[in-house]
Amino acid sequence: MRKKKPVREYIDPQKFIELEEELAALKKEYGMEEKPKWWIKVGDMIANHMGNRQPLLVLRKKYLKLGFFLGWMGAHRFYTKQYVLGILYLIFCWTGIPFAMALIDLMIALPMKTDENGMFLI
Repeated sequence: MRKKKPVREYIDPQKFIELEEELAALKKEYGMEEKPKWWIKVGDMIANHMGNRQPLLVLRKKYLKLGFFLGWMGAHRFYTKQYVLGILYLIFCWTGIPFAMALIDLMIALPMKTDENGMFLI
């Protein structure tokens, strides 16, 4: 005897979002809010830091040299005072991911125009 497959109902995504928002509002109203997880806090902190960062004038040649020779360690990120990204490059330097990211950074920086002093905004 074959079992019948359960029929799945279509759930409207908009209705689902509305129900989730309503549930969150009710939890807030009754003081049942969950504390955000640590990784969400860290992500929010990084996003706020990145959003508030001002562009910095740096020497193009020095940035490119640091990125080419020491980019896998994040030296070019430390040079541009992007310390969080520099530390992430250092933490993951053994994986090869920072090497690929440094190549991308170099490809972005190469065509950028410099001023009369050889500096550009990054």
